Amino acid sequence: MTAAERERDEEGLEEEEGEGCSQRFADILGPNCVIKRVDKDQKVIGHAAPDEMQQELVARAATQKRLGACAEHVHHLPRKEKLQWALDLKDKANECYVQSRFEEAARLYNDCLVALDFDGKEDETAEVVAKLQLPVCTNLAACLIEMGKYEECVQMCDIALSVDPTAPKALYRRGLARYRLGDHRRSRPDLEAALRSISNWRMNQDGASEDAPGMHDLERRIRHYLIDIRRTLELEKANCQKIFLRKDSEKRLYDDRPDRQEEQEKVEVDDSDEAIEAKLRTLRGGGGLCCCGPESSTLQQVCWEHYLSGGRLVFCG
Repeated sequence: MTAAERERDEEGLEEEEGEGCSQRFADILGPNCVIKRVDKDQKVIGHAAPDEMQQELVARAATQKRLGACAEHVHHLPRKEKLQWALDLKDKANECYVQSRFEEAARLYNDCLVALDFDGKEDETAEVVAKLQLPVCTNLAACLIEMGKYEECVQMCDIALSVDPTAPKALYRRGLARYRLGDHRRSRPDLEAALRSISNWRMNQDGASEDAPGMHDLERRIRHYLIDIRRTLELEKANCQKIFLRKDSEKRLYDDRPDRQEEQEKVEVDDSDEAIEAKLRTLRGGGGLCCCGPESSTLQQVCWEHYLSGGRLVFCG
């Protein structure tokens, strides 16, 4: 499909949409309606106004029609011609990316994926993966980062990493997307894995390679983000520790501090035979027995027997 044909299809779709969408979503749902965006797990990831959602649905419809036209175009092409068509389209997308035309580049990268053909022999499938699927997915992820679509970038990197779990660019861009989302704890393992992948790549190189400058720049970026993540995590840790520190000292809130604990006064109880006999003499003399003081268990038993025998108990409180 040529560029002119693609433009004609998009113009035709816009005319059809203009005829079919005479009423705006905002008029139907109300201007104050807020539409929730959810992921595949039904988790809310954002919100959209009715007009914004309408534009997004129109864009999706245009994408579906364009991809359908591309699929019809390459359906009957031989394998080599199909692959070459996709590679030429990828080169155009790369030019758009260099010129910061990220949305157009993303559209072209999506069109490339229509030409994926895994029905051939093993070596032919490996060629499609290495030349088309992996680079297109990682480049599309780069476009999604520039467009601020970080959740979609993570999903695209997941596809690339399902093909090659050690792809440094896919690991880096997934880590970067998570970094931009504020998920530093999940971003750090991706960036560290990308750094290890680059190190392993260098060990396997016999000499200088054309990709060496690109890998050097990628490594520099990864190290920059890792330093920032470590600094942020250390700051968070320090702030958490401050929560559990007293202001009047540097000791932790829940540390044992025997020097601050008030010692309870110990009351000695005389439960000797002489003391018990003295109490019994008081009982025999008709006096009352005080049961309020801190007495021993033996003396309490004597008091209880005295009470059961009709004696009088005295409560001082």
